[in-house]
Amino acid sequence: MSQKEKIEENPRLLAGDTSIRDTELSHRLLVLCAVMMAIPAFLWGGIYAYFGEYRVAAIAWAFTLISISTLILFRKERGFRLLRESQLFLTLMLPFLVMLELDGFINSSAVIVWSLMSPMGALLFANRKKSTYWFVAFILLLLIGAAINFPATAPEIGLPPELVTILFVMNLSGVSIVAFVLLIYFVSQKEKTFALLAEERQRSENLIRNMLPEAIGERLKQDQQPIADRLDNVTILFADISGFTSYAMNRPPEEVVTLLDKIFSHFDNIVSRQGLEKIKTIGDAYMVCGGLDGDVRTGAIEAAAFALEIMTHVNELSGQSTESLGLRIGINTGSVVAGVIGHSKYSYDIWGDAVNIAARLQQTVQTGDILISETTAQLLGGKFRLEPQGEAELKGHTPVVTYTLLSKSSDV
Repeated sequence: MSQKEKIEENPRLLAGDTSIRDTELSHRLLVLCAVMMAIPAFLWGGIYAYFGEYRVAAIAWAFTLISISTLILFRKERGFRLLRESQLFLTLMLPFLVMLELDGFINSSAVIVWSLMSPMGALLFANRKKSTYWFVAFILLLLIGAAINFPATAPEIGLPPELVTILFVMNLSGVSIVAFVLLIYFVSQKEKTFALLAEERQRSENLIRNMLPEAIGERLKQDQQPIADRLDNVTILFADISGFTSYAMNRPPEEVVTLLDKIFSHFDNIVSRQGLEKIKTIGDAYMVCGGLDGDVRTGAIEAAAFALEIMTHVNELSGQSTESLGLRIGINTGSVVAGVIGHSKYSYDIWGDAVNIAARLQQTVQTGDILISETTAQLLGGKFRLEPQGEAELKGHTPVVTYTLLSKSSDV
């Protein structure tokens, strides 16, 4: 399974996705650092060669040559570790060698300050433990340089005193500029990464919000497990598209899925507007419930209004085509157990006898009718026009007193 698929199944893996982006950022940052170090080294080598310090120039040019070689190797073979270790070692040792060749801190214009980029780079590209080792190595080189018995009088070198002062400024400002540019780049990339992470987190939260009731989603984000509740007087609605099976047998898959998506997407919009909660789809059946928030009567009224609206929609859709499609709807109110199941793909579902009765009512009713239980009918409070149907024999269940939902009472 790919990283993307894992993240889609479990939004909590976004942290791992961020780790991948951090690694890519370290790669780009290391390349930028190598280039920014190689260019000044080449220029420094030219200055030293111009004034006759050829061995010092050779050291600087060797740094540039090795850096370019490792960059090419890194680009071709993705040798990130080789590039990182070679850059850390070269950055630590070559300024120290230049200092030795120029006989001390002053004559070398404090060129060893460039070696500080080694532990800084280890901190960015490796980890704090490794950066500590490189920093200790840098301190040791400073102590070794200080312990060398340089003559009390500065020896004659080919560099004019004015140039030594200029190189002091160039070395100190050069290290500062490289460090500052790298940190700016690092921070900017971090900000982009965090912005992308926030966008992905928002997308995941929207996905959870669409899959689960809002209160359940909040509990899930707080890592409450297991999530299970007993809810009283929840209104459950099952709607089945009759005639769809025969329609699907004689049509291309794309056409079948397109029609079903069109119908159920319209149902989804009504669910959001009515304040109901979509539970799931099972083939060409659609299941919703109302009253999850504890408002029992409103839940039943919203479910009844939803049933009438989707029935009208499917009838209109069928009338616009030659296909004979219709709805069979069953509604019941009762106690259920609700909860979230699964660890990688979350699913909110409800169980109980009340759910079974709603499903049996939907299986019993004729196409184009909405059959509701007496429990639901009592909650509607005269707001809808109902027609008594007496007791209905339900498969695997005792008979239930039922009514046909005809319309809203204002339509009479």
